[in-house]
Amino acid sequence: MPLDANVHGLRRVMVVDDHMASSDLLRELLIMEGYAVCVANCGRDAVAMSQEFKPQIALLDIGLPDMDGFALARQLKAEPHLPNIQLIALSGYSQPLDTARGDGFDHYLVKPVDVDQLLSLLQALA
Repeated sequence: MPLDANVHGLRRVMVVDDHMASSDLLRELLIMEGYAVCVANCGRDAVAMSQEFKPQIALLDIGLPDMDGFALARQLKAEPHLPNIQLIALSGYSQPLDTARGDGFDHYLVKPVDVDQLLSLLQALA
């Protein structure tokens, strides 16, 4: 999928999840809600895609194959081209919210994600 960082002023959301069915479902839902979306299935690809796409919000799975979501969160927060990125952890792990925030996440949602809760959070971040 080509990346376009200037999709008519739409909020740019990156979905990072190694489970392709989950990432595809989230991508479709967010596109239907009016977001510009890119999907990465590992941390390395997410960092590379962020250079061009410049997401404003990233939904990160914690259990990724090449690095965990906490390491990816720290790396994205350190990128100079992403000064105000909001990071949302999406995880099946029952990691406490305070720990997630301490590791660079702004918000933490447990899978399976409540769609209404996710959309409300995204709207509040807009």
